[in-house]
Amino acid sequence: MSTPVTIAILNYQRRDALRRALEAARGQRYAPLEILAVDNASTDGSQEMVRDEFPDVHLVALPANIAAAARNEGVRAAKGEIVFTLDNDVLFTTPEDVARGVAAFERHPRAAVVNFTILGPDGVLSRRDWCHPRDPDRWANTEFVTDYVLEGASACRREAFVASGGYWAPFFIGHEGWDLALRLLDAGHELVYTPDVRVRHMVDPTVRPSSRIYYTFTRNAVWVALRRHRPRAAAASIARDLALMAFAAARAGELSAWTRGVIDAVRGSGRALDTRRAMSRETARRLAQIRALKPSILARARRHARERLI
Repeated sequence: MSTPVTIAILNYQRRDALRRALEAARGQRYAPLEILAVDNASTDGSQEMVRDEFPDVHLVALPANIAAAARNEGVRAAKGEIVFTLDNDVLFTTPEDVARGVAAFERHPRAAVVNFTILGPDGVLSRRDWCHPRDPDRWANTEFVTDYVLEGASACRREAFVASGGYWAPFFIGHEGWDLALRLLDAGHELVYTPDVRVRHMVDPTVRPSSRIYYTFTRNAVWVALRRHRPRAAAASIARDLALMAFAAARAGELSAWTRGVIDAVRGSGRALDTRRAMSRETARRLAQIRALKPSILARARRHARERLI
């Protein structure tokens, strides 16, 4: 019998996008397959649409918008051993994507997460969504062990995800996949990137105001470092990421958002430190090996400048 799979699609105030995502999920040629719609208290008729048009889909209706932490509720509610977690604007591109994802787990028995290739609306590799420690121009078509969890375009082993505690709710949005990745690596799991599952990110610029990205990414990068890195690595990580975000924010005219992010990172540092569990030395060495092919800071800054990724 095939491994039971759940597709959990996260939604907030995007009824039409959710409809397209559910239709793409329905089109998967895999069994046994469960489909969940995890709704963050939308008021645009999303929940009613699911009930009326997708009676086969299990609706997880949350009482409030808890953003990324809603993915935790989807995984907890899932019956599948493997859970595909997708955002509502991320679509499967073939009917075989779930089967290919399951095959990737079979090739990597230590993998807690398999990350997918993310294409843009034009069907071309989305470099703004590339978070892996390798050059996408050289490695996008190669399967490898990575250091990141793509929250809305990946699949997880349910047992490993639940045991890890899932996404940390205070992040709300941004870097929660980085934090989870470090915890999973520290627990001895692998994280894998595969080109075999290709999803399309139908980016809607009206949904995610740019100022919020500069604010939350700045704040959350500091919190991840405080929660997960060893002291010297934490200091280096904070300095590096604040510099990169300042560079990107300055180019976009969003330095005020970056400044607010720094201020609130400091204000929330106590909560981050209260939940601190720094990775082991062994995990730090393993992480360094995974990141051995990571492009330099200068190369990444040039890529951000050229393509306006943030």
